Amino acid sequence: MLDRFLDYVVHMDAYLADLVEQLGAWAYAAVAAVIFAETGLVVTPWLPGESLLMASGTLAGTGILNVLILAPLIFAAAFLGDVCNYLIGRFIGRHLLARPRRHLKPEHVAQAREFYERHGGAAIVLARFLPIVRTLAPFVAGVAGMAFHRLLFFAAIASAIWVTVFVGAGYWFGTVDWVKDYLALGLAVAVAASTIPGFIVYVVHRLRARR
Repeated sequence: MLDRFLDYVVHMDAYLADLVEQLGAWAYAAVAAVIFAETGLVVTPWLPGESLLMASGTLAGTGILNVLILAPLIFAAAFLGDVCNYLIGRFIGRHLLARPRRHLKPEHVAQAREFYERHGGAAIVLARFLPIVRTLAPFVAGVAGMAFHRLLFFAAIASAIWVTVFVGAGYWFGTVDWVKDYLALGLAVAVAASTIPGFIVYVVHRLRARR
């Protein structure tokens, strides 16, 4: 059992390449579906965001995935996720907030509302780099009655920056020789690195809030 596990780790690139080849377009669809759900369904902020972008970008850098297919799909999923979340907030948000919900915690909604009120439309862009807040910011914008054309504008900018930063960084990282040789370790490093920008944005936000 241990030998088989070590073989999987050492030859992860070959196993993943075979898996992607077997899945075909479904591999890209799965990544896009997770990104859409994480930002578009209100109650699934626990799904991976930046970590999935970095990991999939790294796989594209090693040649396992095609970045020319991956990046546009993720952009579309993130953008449509924001739009879907906004529409949910716009039309049924007040009903959802009327009483406590298991997967819609009041403290998270309050945090997103404070973030939106503090930064306005730019909150859609800034929140994209903050887990949980990015899921609820478009929802709060919908509840608050933000103009739809403004949401589209800021959501497009946020999605483009997000995908460029994380998929681009993962893609560059995946071209490094040692990452190709030790893909499991490379993916672990990529996932860990994906938390840094969000942590920086969170720290800056908290420091400004204290001031």
